[in-house]
Amino acid sequence: MEVMEVSVVESVRKWGGSTTDAILDPSCLIFRTPEVDGLIGYRTENGCAVVFGDPVCSALQTHLLTQVFHEFCAKEKLRVIYLIVSEEFARWLFQNRYAKVMIEYGEELILDPHDDPRKKEGVYASLVRRKTRHALHENVVVHEYIPFADEIEKEIIQVGEKWLEARKGPQIHLSHLRPFDHREGKRWFYAQKNEQIVGALILNRLEKYQGWLLNHLTFTPKAPHGVPELLIVSALETLLQEDCKHVTFGTVPGNQLGEIIGLGSFSKYFLRGIYNLANLTYHLSGKKKFWEKFGPSSKKAFVTFEKPILGLQEALAIKKALNATFNGVHHTILKK
Repeated sequence: MEVMEVSVVESVRKWGGSTTDAILDPSCLIFRTPEVDGLIGYRTENGCAVVFGDPVCSALQTHLLTQVFHEFCAKEKLRVIYLIVSEEFARWLFQNRYAKVMIEYGEELILDPHDDPRKKEGVYASLVRRKTRHALHENVVVHEYIPFADEIEKEIIQVGEKWLEARKGPQIHLSHLRPFDHREGKRWFYAQKNEQIVGALILNRLEKYQGWLLNHLTFTPKAPHGVPELLIVSALETLLQEDCKHVTFGTVPGNQLGEIIGLGSFSKYFLRGIYNLANLTYHLSGKKKFWEKFGPSSKKAFVTFEKPILGLQEALAIKKALNATFNGVHHTILKK
């Protein structure tokens, strides 16, 4: 079992993308086949196999891995839903009849650390400058977590706990907050004020892009304004010194649905209305508002469905796969 776990982590570090954390979450199942060096991460919910992202393998083996996976799901009588996939892969699925419906629901946000968000023009750049200056004025200092120390880890975990406790109302999350799982290929940055840690973020190595996934940004309710922004620009400064050119903030939902292929006019209209309601309920656009002030570029993100009719079965499967809750946060945090 231990050998398999290490192999999965190595594959995700080598071929994974913005859904890295979702695939490495303990709730995720792993599909592998001897013919392919790679894997597909998915969850079984409500009679559906909900897949997180493009297949985690070489581009040359994507088609074979997808074919074998669909054969497996057919035997298990599982409907296949792909969440957070690239436009290229979504269109390939549709063209090869692995998907009957494809929907543009959001975008992946990507930044080159050489493009300092504080040096740009406009309202967003001005906001980032003000936020970071305020945090520095409050004597906040950011460090990379090197070398390892138990006391610092405990404080970072406590920051995550306080952040989760402060989050109220309807929530959606792809993975649980497990800051020190799968250490190989991870980096941590933390913010201190008066020797107390008040914020943290995590980087996951993406060898495929020679870059990093920057996510799990957490901070305490009493952290000075600007701590999240200072953490991000500090991490970007470090990556700039390493000549990194690719940092993804992950995928964010759009304010409304974009392109929809495979559904009739009435179904499209109904689906857009449902999405708008979900947007209001879960404040889906809030995540984009936070990250877009750093001036990232974007790539379209899609969800695809194997069946041409979308019903309650698919809706419930997605809701469960996204850990959607209405009455507060049900995240967990892993302690040492």
